[in-house]
Amino acid sequence: MKKTADSNPKVYRNYFRQRTANQWHKIEAEVGIPGAIRPFLAGNWKMNMIPLSGVALTARILDICRGIRDVDIGLAPPHTGLSTLADYIKPDFLRTEYGLGRNVFLLAQDTFFESKGAFTGEISPEMLGAIGVDRVIIGHSDRRANLGKYYGFASSVARRLTDSFLSDKLKKLKAKDGADAQVIATLEYLVAKENHELLSGLTRFLEEELRERAGESDQSIQLKIQAALGQGLQVILCCGENREARLANETFSLLDRQLRMAFEVVSPRAVSEVIIAYEPVWAIGEGAKPATLEQIKEVHDFIRNLIMDLYGEQTASNIRILYGGNVKPDNIVDIMNISGVDGALVGGASLKANDFASIIRFGLNT
Repeated sequence: MKKTADSNPKVYRNYFRQRTANQWHKIEAEVGIPGAIRPFLAGNWKMNMIPLSGVALTARILDICRGIRDVDIGLAPPHTGLSTLADYIKPDFLRTEYGLGRNVFLLAQDTFFESKGAFTGEISPEMLGAIGVDRVIIGHSDRRANLGKYYGFASSVARRLTDSFLSDKLKKLKAKDGADAQVIATLEYLVAKENHELLSGLTRFLEEELRERAGESDQSIQLKIQAALGQGLQVILCCGENREARLANETFSLLDRQLRMAFEVVSPRAVSEVIIAYEPVWAIGEGAKPATLEQIKEVHDFIRNLIMDLYGEQTASNIRILYGGNVKPDNIVDIMNISGVDGALVGGASLKANDFASIIRFGLNT
């Protein structure tokens, strides 16, 4: 990760933030001073770790981080490990065993927007709160962008773009009172013999598009945020652009759309319960080219300025915006030196006790 002169040479573990000359700046604060911003280092384990393995990993991480009280630590096991880990990280035990304060938080990786019902496989915010979850990740890039690869959206659409399927639908629509004439005309055009090559090309195009890009919509993410906040859970709202958007210079327009829709359901009173995590999808994963510090800074500044537009300067100063893109022990200090970054959402490195503990201990010499 290339360094830039814009990075602050001193690492602040706790700080205030102010805006001068249209720029955001961190101002060092004493640990524990009221109103100071505490970085949040969150580990997303994704689909890794059975419950007891998760407890063992947590114990190793916290053992290395004994006495660390000036940052918030988040642990996001799979749903199957939430209850077991909740029992282990009770505040009284953490205080006596590791010298930690109430700064270790249990995170869920996702939730659903309904409270109950026939939604097989889903988990409601109320259920998460009942087992001790503090915060929930919503809109992670794995769910925004990758569901099409795993859930058959592409093949399902492809099956519906065949001549036989569309002809059958066309026949039924024509027999139905009040059918949309424009839909009927479109289907007639697609099933016409002279347009078979067009239909075949459209099928291949949509199948590829859905395989690569189908995922959770901005609308479903908005509903999840509303449901989670309504049950008293804090939200870690993920946002970010893919490679195509970055190359097409659409990063800011895409983030603007994602965030404005998400915050439509967040009142000024509730905005303090939301943490934002910026994930550049193009910079994540093995072999991916990491984002530069300048790229991270410009996006975090854009997000913070957008929040200022929605809620005012004071809220924008205090809201925590995390970075999530191949964060490792050897780049965390540089990332945390950026004035707009308040922590990290860590993937692979959070599964290694020494690596995640080093990230939590950023800037400390011992």
